[in-house]
Amino acid sequence: MIYITGDTHRDFKRLNNLVDNEDDMLIVLGDAGINYFLNDDDKKLKGYLSSFNIKLFCIRGNHEERPENIDTYKETIMFSGKVFIEDEYPNLVFAKDGEVYNINDKSVLVIGGAYSIDKEYRLMYGYQWFKNEQLTPKEMDDILTKVKGKHFDIVLTHTTPYKYEPREVFMTGLDQTKVDKSMEHFLDKIEDTIDYDKWYCGHYHTEKQIDKVEFMFGRIKVFGKDEYSPKYNSDGYEIVRDYCTQKDIYKDGQVLCPECNSNNIIVQKGDGRYIYGVDEIAIICNDCRKVYGFNDVNYKSGCPNEL
Repeated sequence: MIYITGDTHRDFKRLNNLVDNEDDMLIVLGDAGINYFLNDDDKKLKGYLSSFNIKLFCIRGNHEERPENIDTYKETIMFSGKVFIEDEYPNLVFAKDGEVYNINDKSVLVIGGAYSIDKEYRLMYGYQWFKNEQLTPKEMDDILTKVKGKHFDIVLTHTTPYKYEPREVFMTGLDQTKVDKSMEHFLDKIEDTIDYDKWYCGHYHTEKQIDKVEFMFGRIKVFGKDEYSPKYNSDGYEIVRDYCTQKDIYKDGQVLCPECNSNNIIVQKGDGRYIYGVDEIAIICNDCRKVYGFNDVNYKSGCPNEL
């Protein structure tokens, strides 16, 4: 099985929601954070990730060094395209920008990179920032020439075409005129000149769909399908995400299932770190044998949904 998710930023708890099968793969849409510190901290994380059987197929984001700039990476062929792998961590795979892969018998175009809105902050306080986080003009021209007029089943990018930017999640107080939109405008050109069935991207720490473009963050889906993973909780109850509001479970002074009105229920809480206010993410109905997720949980900025 192949799965897909958004930015991980070195937090891979979501791997625990997947069956650890060596035939499975999780696509990460950039900012995996595996090559961020470029020291023993990265090696420690890679060692931890190599303890999983599942393969990680990572798109390059803007909070990580390009693998081709790291001596231990070698270029090889996988899925009929060029990738970067370290001998010591063969299950950690980085896609090459502009490559076209055959994944699950689908033609998949991959384009990584984006501008970091926290660039000045990172430079000021001594955090890593990578000067070639965006594609160069030549790289953009080469990719555009390569793909122009072609059809792709799926496009995987870190950021999004400019026309689809989720402006409702932009950081308040940040002057957008100072944000370099080169990558987004380039992806506009790509989107205009190719034919495609589906486009996945990350970067914006949000979950939404516009036309054929889907933004992903903390949740996991089956690659190429509108199906979340896991589909069931540990008790075998089906998970129905974003089903109702937190208030919908209160009826006549009681807490009841929003679907069948049963009181044979349990309120599922979050882990206490990501949510403002009431730390409740779902109601579990033992009669329906379903988990009904709340769609109005007040998550802290940059925190992924827990269900």
